[in-house]
Parts: sequence; C-alpha cells; structure tokens
Amino acid sequence: MELRKVLFLGGSIGYPSVQIRCVDLARRLGCDFQLGAHTAQEIPDKYSIFVCVKPRLRQTELSALARRGCVVWDIIDDLPPAANVAVYLASSSLAQNLFSKYGRVELIPHYHCNFEGTINPPGLRRPVWLGSRHWLPLIQGFPHETIFVENLRREDIVQVFRQTGIGLNLRGLRNLLRFANHTADRRKQLNFTRKMFDKHIALNTGIKLINCLGFGIPSISSDEPAYHEFGENCTLFSNLRDCAKWVRALQHDDDLYSDLRRQCLRQGKKFHIDAIANKYRTLFASL
Repeated sequence: MELRKVLFLGGSIGYPSVQIRCVDLARRLGCDFQLGAHTAQEIPDKYSIFVCVKPRLRQTELSALARRGCVVWDIIDDLPPAANVAVYLASSSLAQNLFSKYGRVELIPHYHCNFEGTINPPGLRRPVWLGSRHWLPLIQGFPHETIFVENLRREDIVQVFRQTGIGLNLRGLRNLLRFANHTADRRKQLNFTRKMFDKHIALNTGIKLINCLGFGIPSISSDEPAYHEFGENCTLFSNLRDCAKWVRALQHDDDLYSDLRRQCLRQGKKFHIDAIANKYRTLFASL
C-alpha cells in the first residue's frame, strides 16, 4: 500500500489525542491529514484508506466514506461506531478484547512524546501530576506540581516531562461530579460518574506511563490494566492513601530510583514514535 493513499482524519486539533494519533503520526509517516471535516464530500477522492481519530463525521457520512475505501477507526475515550469500519485500532489489550465482537481489532499502543530520545537526569526528583482537570485526584502529604493538559501542544507536554522527576499517574473521582449535572438525583449522578470512571479505565491508553518510560522517569501509578500491560516493572503501583510513602521512597532511595529508571529506559524504546509508525506501515500493507 502506498502511503500517499492514506489520509488521517481528525476532529478538533484542541484534542491532545488528535494531535498525537493523527497529526504527529501522519507527519512522521509522510501521510496527509485533514482536520474538522463534517462530510465525505469535503474529503478528496484520491485516498483509499482513512484513519479516523475522533472525526466529526456522522454515521451517514462515515457510510459514504466506507464506500470509497477502507475506514480505520482509532478507539479513543468513547465507544466506536459498530458499522462502516474495516479495522479498529486499540491502544491496549483490554480495549482490543472488549471490542473484538465489532470485527477486526489491531493493537497499536500510543508512542511517547520524546521524539528526540534525550532522557532526564537521574538527580531530578520533582513529583508532577499532568492530566485532564476532571481526573484530578486529591493528592496529599508532599509538595508536587499540578499541570492540566487541556490545550497543551506536544512541545508543551515535552517541557513538562523534562521537568518531572517522579510521575504521578493517578486519577480521582471527585471532579467528575461537575460533569454529571444533567440530573439533580444524587444517586444517578454517582452512577453516571462511576460508569464514566470505569469506561475510561477500560479505554486507558497508558499514555502517562508511556511518556514516563520515554524520558526515563520513575513513577507511581494507579492499579489500571494499561499500566500493568506496558510498564509492569517500570512503576510503583499505589492508591492515593499510600502515594506519599512511595514518593518519599523514590526521593531518598537512590537504588530504587535508579532501578526503575533503568527499566523505564529499556521499555521506553518500544514506544518511540518510529517503532509505533512501523506498526502502522505493517497494518496498511495488510489492507
């Protein structure tokens, strides 16, 4: 398959996932990309493979696109369409298994944002939480930096990780209630919040930990399937209650910190953008 026949289709550039899984990857592969299309008519006829990353196409438009070529749907955050898709992309084995009934599902993990490969110095021990506002956990017991990812470019995220000595890959429920105001019923609110929490854990790409791997950053992670899959020996698993204990251990135990750092650097090579881009080339060749 010639890569000039591949078009990456993304929604809003405001979504970090669109920048990461659409724009950056298309550029690395040498493919074209298009953002914000609402209709199939807006998409040129010269392409035969369409990689959809949070596109703005309605089901009727997706159907029209499927008649023109092969639609590849990247499963990110939400349930994918059940029709008009030839291949689904899953970022973890759990997501791949969950959607196996939809048809062909290929596992292609996220890549880390350290394209240059320069690793962090071993003496940096600054704890940092980076993530979306609605996943902010209640972290107590030690000084740390909180940085929200909304509207950050890849270059901004790189700079955050360059200043991170200990990654805090944790999430909380408390802020999700602000997004559940569609009903005044408290029990329904809590039920909505729990379902949203469980869905995001199931679809978690592990990107926070993967980025830590790419920079050689030891971290503390929630007990989530994607983190176990991609960095079982590269992070310390903890709940919020015990997080402070493990932060202090990483700050003062040089052997523990160095061992985790070595594991991160070893594992991180698998998630460089060029390694992941090769998986896309293999996929496109099979279509």
